[in-house]
Amino acid sequence: MGYFMKTSGLFTAAALCAVAVFALQASAQEAVGEAAGEEASATPRQLEARATRMVLNATDLIESGEEARGVGMLEAVPRMFPETQARFKAYLELGKYKLKNGQPEEALGVLRLIKDAEDEEMRAESLLRQAEANRSLKRAGEAVTLLRRLTEDFPGSPFANDAYYQIGLIHFEGRRWARAIETFGMVGTAVPPDEGGGDDAVVFAEAGQRLFVHVSDRDLSVLSQIGENLKVKVTAISGDSEIINIEVYGREGGDGLASIETVAEPTQPNDGKLTVQGGDEITVEYIDKTNSKGGVNVPVNAKVRVVSSGVVGFMDGAYKQRVHGVFVGQPAFLRLRDLDLDTSPGPDVVTLKVTASYVKPKPTQEEIALGAEAPLTDDDEIIERGSIDVRMVETAPRSGVFLGRFTPVLADTNNPVQVASDMILVGAEDKLSVKYTDARHLGGTMPIDREATAVVLVGGSTEPQSIVASSSDPDVQSRKLLLEAQLLSKWGAIFKEVGLNSHAASKSEEGLDKVAEIMRIASQNSLSRTVVEQTYVVKWDLQLLQDQLGAAISTCNALVKLYPDTVYADLALMRIADAKVVSNEQRDIQEGISIYGSVINLPTSSRKAEAQFRIGLALEKTAKMANAANPNYAQAVAAFRRCTEAYPDSSYAGESFKRIINYHIGMKDYARALETLDHVFRDYADSPWLDEMLVQWGIVLFRQGDRAGAAEKFSRVLEEYPGGSAAPTAKALLGRVGGM
Repeated sequence: MGYFMKTSGLFTAAALCAVAVFALQASAQEAVGEAAGEEASATPRQLEARATRMVLNATDLIESGEEARGVGMLEAVPRMFPETQARFKAYLELGKYKLKNGQPEEALGVLRLIKDAEDEEMRAESLLRQAEANRSLKRAGEAVTLLRRLTEDFPGSPFANDAYYQIGLIHFEGRRWARAIETFGMVGTAVPPDEGGGDDAVVFAEAGQRLFVHVSDRDLSVLSQIGENLKVKVTAISGDSEIINIEVYGREGGDGLASIETVAEPTQPNDGKLTVQGGDEITVEYIDKTNSKGGVNVPVNAKVRVVSSGVVGFMDGAYKQRVHGVFVGQPAFLRLRDLDLDTSPGPDVVTLKVTASYVKPKPTQEEIALGAEAPLTDDDEIIERGSIDVRMVETAPRSGVFLGRFTPVLADTNNPVQVASDMILVGAEDKLSVKYTDARHLGGTMPIDREATAVVLVGGSTEPQSIVASSSDPDVQSRKLLLEAQLLSKWGAIFKEVGLNSHAASKSEEGLDKVAEIMRIASQNSLSRTVVEQTYVVKWDLQLLQDQLGAAISTCNALVKLYPDTVYADLALMRIADAKVVSNEQRDIQEGISIYGSVINLPTSSRKAEAQFRIGLALEKTAKMANAANPNYAQAVAAFRRCTEAYPDSSYAGESFKRIINYHIGMKDYARALETLDHVFRDYADSPWLDEMLVQWGIVLFRQGDRAGAAEKFSRVLEEYPGGSAAPTAKALLGRVGGM
């Protein structure tokens, strides 16, 4: 019997030199100075509003192309408004920017700072983005741990669905079919096997997302072993049809998993993508070779109805990025995505209503004393200023993407404006909101209101600006010098790799001259924090090219002293330590261990767990060097145990557990090995390395004489992780203990 699973869209030290460096670019100084000057006399509520406005302005700048200015403002918010909740929004936007721009390590360092935010949704999204960063760094274990924390701490958050989906994808990509099915089931609803009411069942699936099909047939294992082609056919009523393979899993081999990507754009037949439309229906057909009633080649069908969950938002002029603010007198752009609204062969048209509103100022105590009416409650009174109907046109037939635009115009009682049909009267800091009723979505057919908001901004440049080579501009000059220093560092590394040490030394010396010039500019001007941090990074890279280890460490420490929350220093220290421990000299290895310890002592480092784990590896190496025939791993095991205790949420905890268990097995301390394994399976249920742990568990049981127990563990590996790296070993060991 075949059935569907539905998934939601991924809606995810020491001093170097005394220089005066600031994180904000000169181009943003005016706005920052104004806010800082007002801070002393402002109330907490006013500070919160100003910080929020600064974040909105910064994200608007980033999304309009002025990334350097926007990033500088985001970096400044936490320092200017350290007591506001808006600073966490700045961290979130900064982390998302770094993640999008291929800086996952830097993103992690920023996103971790959101843990103290009052807004639960913000904390939940932070965990999701941290998991995405770890996935991009190939740290599946840490990603799963963060995602599981999200589902446990914020079960009601919309990001919990995204977390379940990503956990399922991690298991799916690791060919752990049973765990993938189990986790995907937390996102959607699986259609149960038929109980006598017919073979067909219908659920909802999101257009544009991967569709998973679960096939349950006790003959699958046998059919797979005799080389039978195991496939299902998926057909959309709108026309496209594809045939996809079934991956068999399960202890009895009676379960299979197939999947296919659904897309809205027309595709070629048999290209591995199924073209669907909103309101479409997909039929899956599986041919049951022999059913329980003796039938042969019996078609078994299941159906799913395709829906499209609507998304609406204010966009930049290129319709690529969402914005949270729009400028008076400039076009504001709207985008709606909903394939359900594509109802005709040509481009369709829908209308959305945009409303401008503001908070009515409350009378002061003096005004109340003079006769003004006191407010009845502390709640803000929201006044609607006006509204406009915006015509949204589909970009192309079957795209399901609708675009529209309008212009906010400043209301002025002294100089009334002639308002055209595409204009709406607004005031400074008004809230523009657009609502859209989504009639069909992944949750069913009960209408849901989707809403997007933006703040009306008055003043400021709305034109994208580019960096122009100008020697009189300190920021441009420093960026140019930084790029040259980075290129010289790359050249030096290439020369050193091929053995041209003199050329490498020459390039590194030239690069250090560029760095010194940037530092001179920084001592006289306000430069972006990003430029300053990157300057320190390239400086220690150049010093390492010259084998100046002590100087490189001092540079790292100087950066930490300047920016205690920097995410770059630990990366450099890890590189230095890694280079030390590959040596065969005890002194070098001990120096490497000491540097790893420096990473652990950094106030905010994302590499502490890795550093602790590598201390254990280094101690393993020194134990082998001291006595290759009978090494004493006691110190190494203590270091690994420290990793599991201090950093239990890290993927390195799992790596440490492996070595601890191997140590106990080697010492024939099977009771301790089993105790550790039981702890692992209780607290690390989603970890991607559990198949290896099951093999170890089986080995321990076998050595204790429990052949049946060992066979059960090896069988579980083949059942739950048939595509995992431990499967071949489990299969071989299962044969040896008599399980096959």
